[in-house]
Amino acid sequence: MKITGKTKIVGIFGYPIEHTFSPSMHNAAFSALGLDYCYIPFEVRPQDLKSAVEGIRTLNIRGINITVPHKEAVIKYLDVLSKEAKLIGAVNTIENRNGKLIGHNTDGRGFIKSIWEDAGTKVKRKRILLLGAGGAGKGVAVSCALEGVSEIVIANRTVKKADELVGELKRNFKKTKFSAIPLERHELTKGIAGADILINATSIGLKGKGLLPISQKDLHRDLVIYDLIYNPQITPLLKIARRARVKKAANGIGMLIHQGALAFHIWTGKKPPVDVMKRAIL
Repeated sequence: MKITGKTKIVGIFGYPIEHTFSPSMHNAAFSALGLDYCYIPFEVRPQDLKSAVEGIRTLNIRGINITVPHKEAVIKYLDVLSKEAKLIGAVNTIENRNGKLIGHNTDGRGFIKSIWEDAGTKVKRKRILLLGAGGAGKGVAVSCALEGVSEIVIANRTVKKADELVGELKRNFKKTKFSAIPLERHELTKGIAGADILINATSIGLKGKGLLPISQKDLHRDLVIYDLIYNPQITPLLKIARRARVKKAANGIGMLIHQGALAFHIWTGKKPPVDVMKRAIL
């Protein structure tokens, strides 16, 4: 990669940031299309976020991805939010359009693209059991509601948090049925029996640690399972899914790739080379 005075800079703000796959993914895509762009990770502490965002304008950085812990905190420093970013209440991509900073959220659409590509499933008119009411869960719930799911049951360890999310979703989406349950074995068994798709948006199973209160016998053959976790690639939930021989099962690596591909298009206006991005991180 040759860096010149004309090279356009994009990157990612997060803390910590060492773990990110995004530079490899995006720089491979820029190289494949012959674009004079460079993607750089920036370690930004929470107390430095405001000045870092101001630096996007000052340095004419073309775009920035936002990761933990800044996805919600960054909103107050931006000029405009996309429809999805407003509904989700979080931003993962900033577009610098001639000094105007526009906040987008590509996580949810990345999920929708991935569950179709990796699990052969469209969510429209489906019944979903969603585990987790945090930022990731909310993003998935909003995107599924925008796609026209019939029902979303949200299970969370803190039921109050799930109830609050359900209340917010009901105000914004009148055609989808929403309800909340505790993340407990008995409730999950009933929820799975009535679901077409089971989505894990909790951190349970990350790096192979922790087990969801779900057993093999709880899973039915027509169930599609999607685990947002991708480290390890075969998560504890996906191991159970394989043994139960469910209809389809996938991890979250495709969501990571597709949310990045959508950001790539926002910044460059070019069709992203998804296969190149995928090879760069697998």
